[in-house]
Amino acid sequence: GDTIGEPHWADEKDPTRVRQFDRVIANPPFSQNYSKTGMKFENRFQYGFAPETGKKADLMFVEHMIASTDSNGMMITVMPHGVLFRGGSERYIRKGILTDKQDIVQAVIGLPPNLFYGTTIPACLLVINKKKPAQLAGKVLIINADAEYGEGRSQNFLRPEDIEKIVYVFDNNQVVPGYSKVVPISEITDEKGNDCNL
Repeated sequence: GDTIGEPHWADEKDPTRVRQFDRVIANPPFSQNYSKTGMKFENRFQYGFAPETGKKADLMFVEHMIASTDSNGMMITVMPHGVLFRGGSERYIRKGILTDKQDIVQAVIGLPPNLFYGTTIPACLLVINKKKPAQLAGKVLIINADAEYGEGRSQNFLRPEDIEKIVYVFDNNQVVPGYSKVVPISEITDEKGNDCNL
């Protein structure tokens, strides 16, 4: 179906909203166009709308998933690397997510290139947690795991030791020089500095 235009799950008690879940895990299609014509549940897009053309619906999927995550829930999604730094309306959406009063961005995990079928571009994991750990209040864990992987003939892969390192660093909010860092959201959103560039 069309998740952005016509999501499958409606809330049983409030049919004007999408249904919420404890966990949302997704690998949505990269670089899709979408149309607002006939769109249902526009209230999902509280941080704004990406351009309807130009294949930039990536953060629209993120917004849908945030709306589909309950107040104690957590979500993780695979995204193209471009969502971390593209400008225009995508920067505006990213800023809204980063500065949400609920403080929901827990981690960004950069992945190696050529991991996924159908695309060679680098991807990342975006972790949203509506009850994120207290030690990450006002901060985001950024893991740069793009250099540690196995090379395959047609596609790269994460080796068991690569996965174990990512999981250990994530679970322990560990700072590893050149690999991971806990960054204040104020530093990420500073208009004279990173200006919402992740």
